[in-house]
Amino acid sequence: MGVLHKFRGNPASKDPFLEDFFRDMSPALARSFTDEQLRVIKMQFAARERGAHSVDLRFSVPLLRRYVVLLIGRERRTLRRRKKDRKNYPLATVGNLAVAIVVLVLIAIPISMGVLGFSLTTGVDPVEAVSPGLIESIREQLVLLIKAI
Repeated sequence: MGVLHKFRGNPASKDPFLEDFFRDMSPALARSFTDEQLRVIKMQFAARERGAHSVDLRFSVPLLRRYVVLLIGRERRTLRRRKKDRKNYPLATVGNLAVAIVVLVLIAIPISMGVLGFSLTTGVDPVEAVSPGLIESIREQLVLLIKAI
């Protein structure tokens, strides 16, 4: 596999990741890592580095003593890991439902205001602007759905 060299000096050698990794470690222990071990450690932590996602939004809500994280990026997890995560972190939870409702309300309010503003400025009734057959069809579907429950 190649020659494994022990580090003699600073193992971080101006590498920001390794400097952070070795920050709370004793210098003697830090120097005991080999090149191969450090390479594998960096590979294992690579997905956890900031900037690995196309959207990486993190902020705190001090009044609620909570934080919010929104990460969007390419899926790199294996199918096995995704199944395990789905089991350990189910989507259908009370907290997720509450957040979904809040987000939907926050989206619905500006849309409703925009439709109302449009109807007031143009004089067009948004309900009448939509095909009457479509409204009736939606109503029928809702009635059937309610009866099925």
